Amino acid sequence: MCRFSRVCRLACALLATVASLGFSFQVAAQSGAVVGNTIKVGFSGPLTGPLGELGMEYVSGANLLFDEVNRNGGIHGRPIRLIVVDDGYKPDQTEANVKELIEQEKVFALYGVLGTPQNMRAIPLANAARIPLFAPYTGADALRETHSPYVFHVRASYAREIEAMIEHLISLGVTSIGVVHLPNAFGKAGVAAAESALAKHGRPPLNLIAPLETSGENAAQVARQVAKANPSALIMAVAGDSTAALVHALSANETKPMLLGLSVFGSRQLVDEVGPEAHGVVQSQVVPSPFRIDHPVVREYRRLAKAKGIGYSYTTLESYITAKIFTEALRRAGKDLTRERLMAALETLNEWDVGGLAVTYSPTDHVALDFVDLSIISHGRFSH
Repeated sequence: MCRFSRVCRLACALLATVASLGFSFQVAAQSGAVVGNTIKVGFSGPLTGPLGELGMEYVSGANLLFDEVNRNGGIHGRPIRLIVVDDGYKPDQTEANVKELIEQEKVFALYGVLGTPQNMRAIPLANAARIPLFAPYTGADALRETHSPYVFHVRASYAREIEAMIEHLISLGVTSIGVVHLPNAFGKAGVAAAESALAKHGRPPLNLIAPLETSGENAAQVARQVAKANPSALIMAVAGDSTAALVHALSANETKPMLLGLSVFGSRQLVDEVGPEAHGVVQSQVVPSPFRIDHPVVREYRRLAKAKGIGYSYTTLESYITAKIFTEALRRAGKDLTRERLMAALETLNEWDVGGLAVTYSPTDHVALDFVDLSIISHGRFSH
């Protein structure tokens, strides 16, 4: 049975309605071969709105790798073109974008669609069109447990991130824990993951569950709720503008629980917008630190980012690593590139070294990485 029943039921319902979506996919009738001399890959995500900065970071990291691949001749002579469309973090717009990418742009694959509610719209469309959706930017377990042969995840799940947070808090003797969450599938998945982790370790239930608008407009009200509940630690299942708004409001209310956030909350934006107020915030990460050089892939990323004047961040590093995995599969798929060959090539990645991280897919497991680390913001910098 799905661990996160509400989110999972919705995901299953969406998948079940694929047949009644009411539009035709011209590419579904094709052989699945790449069209023309360019490998066109489609991304829908927020470039504007409350998560706009996160989306732009993700795109810049992917293009950092794709530009380097193209500079060196592409994949078997074909350049990669990332077609980027803005959805403003609005699921209805995501659905429209994905239809356009498939029907009009005739992309070879979908790539990095950003957001949990957004991917709940995109995945059924990918399944209906029989087109790969690589690296959806979500850690929701409901979208992983409903296995699709066309969907290949890269990052660890939100449940795994929150499990690492709970284990850390338990090691410190913290028992009073609350969650502030976005009022959508992403936020609710975070609450469910925290509840599950606490139950697994036999700990008291959450002492606070409070929804925060994506815009952060009700942050002051939420801060008052946090002050009243007075948890020792607060897990923030939030992202983008709402993160900075919440930290500001908590600081203004002189509410000082230990703050912990998921990998998607936009750490660079938080540091830029709230400055010293971000000091001490703990954030789970699904890739190694971009500020250390322990991993070969980080050294490679830093060299290219520095040459292009792109600031280091966890988000750009994650998308760079994601693009590196994708291009390796394209190479393995061979010169006669089809979607079927790409998916088969991905499933041959067994303990493949992406540069200090082992990547594994199989026909029954479409999640490449289980890496989770905890970082802390200290005086505007990250440390571990």
